[in-house]
Amino acid sequence: MSNERLELAGRGDGGGGAVAPPLPPDDPEAWYAPDVRSQTEVAPGVVVTIRETATDFDYEVREPGLTDGNRDRLDRVLEYFGDASLERPRTREGAVERMAEGFDPKHRRVLDRLVDAPPGARRRLEYHALAELGCLGRLTPYALDDRIDVADVAGGGVVVHTDDFAPAETELPTDPEYLDRFASERLDHHTVDFHGFEIPVVVYRENLLGTDSFMTKYAVREPDLLPGDADLVAECKERIWETDVDGVVDDEAAFVRERARELLSRRLTARNTRTWLDAARYRVRSALAEWELAIPPVDDRYATDRLDDLVYYVLRDYVGYGKLTVPIRDNRLEDVEANRVGERVKVVPRDDVGHTERIPTNLAFEEESEFVNVVKQLAADDGTELNAANPSAKVNLSPPGVSETIRCAVALPTVSEDGPHISIRKQAPDVMTPVDLLERDSLPTELVAMLWQLYEHHGVVLFCGPTGVGKTTLMNAHI
Repeated sequence: MSNERLELAGRGDGGGGAVAPPLPPDDPEAWYAPDVRSQTEVAPGVVVTIRETATDFDYEVREPGLTDGNRDRLDRVLEYFGDASLERPRTREGAVERMAEGFDPKHRRVLDRLVDAPPGARRRLEYHALAELGCLGRLTPYALDDRIDVADVAGGGVVVHTDDFAPAETELPTDPEYLDRFASERLDHHTVDFHGFEIPVVVYRENLLGTDSFMTKYAVREPDLLPGDADLVAECKERIWETDVDGVVDDEAAFVRERARELLSRRLTARNTRTWLDAARYRVRSALAEWELAIPPVDDRYATDRLDDLVYYVLRDYVGYGKLTVPIRDNRLEDVEANRVGERVKVVPRDDVGHTERIPTNLAFEEESEFVNVVKQLAADDGTELNAANPSAKVNLSPPGVSETIRCAVALPTVSEDGPHISIRKQAPDVMTPVDLLERDSLPTELVAMLWQLYEHHGVVLFCGPTGVGKTTLMNAHI
């Protein structure tokens, strides 16, 4: 800026030649940004600017910048995690939490090996990597802005409505990826305990019309796996299956956990030390660091959380019930139903959690052999062996750590048209009373009075009806 322009800029008070003091762009006295109505940092390094136009507003997002070198590093990170299983958040609330928490230690350790950059460049790269791999992609910065109330697809892109400005046009295309998750609303969030592992569960409602016949859904957030981890789990399970055991195993979970940790820690350590080039680079960098000529290297041993995550999957399949482990142990669910291979498992929450309809989960059996194993395991835990001569059964289970009585109807493919079948009903630990049923408007007062009169005079009452209508609940309430 020339001296003349500096003088003109500072003559708001009748002369003086001083430059006006710096002001935020959304300040009405900011002479250098007359059309800016709001400018807010919604997250570290993420700035949202709302400008007024001739017809409405423009919603602009500025994310942390990347140099050409950092873009190359980001491409290398995205390529490495291309085969990884990173569960993206299901709602905007989950997206905010994911970006605040950052990468897990096991993911950061991988980044340490792939990326060598100054702290500032590393933070910017981690933001973009996390947004692309574990969050909502291009919609991530919009999810971080809690002022957005409505997102509408109109014309050639997405229009948002904030608390103070609407409508505001964005640079997003008409159908951006993960728009359904961005528009979803969290209804419930809790964890389910499984032998010391706290597995997060989220119940959410999709507000985007026409995407699915089910609006409310149930998602289990099991640990993410790094590339190659699924093979490690499969190898560990096979080794445990072939293990010779002397005597009787008193604690199956403790035995599997101890054996799995031993096998997996050995395999992870071997993977990290089998390349002499990496070992030589580590020793050279350690020596240079002692003379303050280089940054100390990162220990190449596996991250503890990675071992824990692998052990969880081994325990889940050997001590639990595979993909049904968390729903079976979730005391907020009443029914669990798996009908066929490739179809989503359905659940029915209990009356006291605010959403009682039958809802789908993010769980599904992709292979019939996996499904059959769970069916046979459920039956075997009640002392029933399923085979061609006895292909179906009704069993009662009381797994360790579960307070409810679990009643299961299971069937093998020989009697089930579309493959194996599992139907689970979990009886609540606290039986409901007739007063509870009246308060929930489940039946009229006159019916309760009539039933009591029948019982008082030794009458006979027959409870009948289709599955799931509450026959057992009504009977137990009066018993």
